[in-house]
Amino acid sequence: MLVRLIVRRLLALILVLLALSLVTFVLSHVVPGDPARLIAGPRASQQAVEITRHKYGLDRPLYDQYLTYIKGVVTFNFGTSLSSLRPVRSDLASYFPATAELALAALVLSLVVGFPLGILSAIRPNSIIDNIARVISITGIATPVFCLALLAQYVFFVKLKWLPDGGRLPPGSTPPRTITGLYTVDSLLTGHWSLFLLALKYLLMPACVLAYSTLPLITRQLRGAMLEVLSMDFIRTARSKGLTERSTILRHALRNAMLPVVTIIGLQVGLLFSGAVLIEIIFSWPGIGRYALTGVTNFDYNAIMAVTIVIGFCYVVINMLADIAYFLLDPRISSQ
Repeated sequence: MLVRLIVRRLLALILVLLALSLVTFVLSHVVPGDPARLIAGPRASQQAVEITRHKYGLDRPLYDQYLTYIKGVVTFNFGTSLSSLRPVRSDLASYFPATAELALAALVLSLVVGFPLGILSAIRPNSIIDNIARVISITGIATPVFCLALLAQYVFFVKLKWLPDGGRLPPGSTPPRTITGLYTVDSLLTGHWSLFLLALKYLLMPACVLAYSTLPLITRQLRGAMLEVLSMDFIRTARSKGLTERSTILRHALRNAMLPVVTIIGLQVGLLFSGAVLIEIIFSWPGIGRYALTGVTNFDYNAIMAVTIVIGFCYVVINMLADIAYFLLDPRISSQ
């Protein structure tokens, strides 16, 4: 059953990426703008522009360009960036780790804060903790992320001067030796504790802002699921058998409440990668969000398509992992 589930999800992954690449390819080629003119330069002659157009295959029919692009994607060749004139694969290798670090840090913060808050809110409804969770949920959902980002910069950088306003490290600082591309992880692996603290300081504010958009959904979903589970007969039976409240909550109630929460987490992790685009722009975070913005500005459709496919791939894979976790957590699905 688990193998069939994985096979179905992998087939769906291929179909989703094909559809995503097709839509992105068509849209990126019908918008106004001439990539050949951009590459050749504003002062280039028309002959130089035509030579550039032929060099990069921009004079071929769209279907031929698309088939060539798909053949390249299969071998992880996304073409050449029309703005940086580097292989897009190299650009993604440089920018994606920054986005991954930001999204993973936001996820960890959401889980570390959201799980205790959701559990305590369900155990003590209408208490101070429940009211705090309600306020966090309402403000987190209602406040646009860019407003929260600008407010955080004003408070923690301009007024309090506790945190930097953007970037991954101070200008002129030497990054740690690349192992994973995540500055915090690489600095730990190489034993540079001072660099780890510095990278963590720069990561904290954008990660907290991004996490605040995910935290409310996790908290409210877990609270609602816990309230429903705590009212079930098997919880009363566990308590009547003399199990401690902690054991009843963590071993019995939480596992059953986790089922809908896993689905929410899977969806939110995918949204973290796509939602990091705006955060990267505001905090000058050198991730694929800023890379995509540069691609849109310069009509660099190779970069735009690569970013879209990578984010779509991450989204589908993460949700596939969530489905597998759901399968393992729910014995009713496992037995079918």
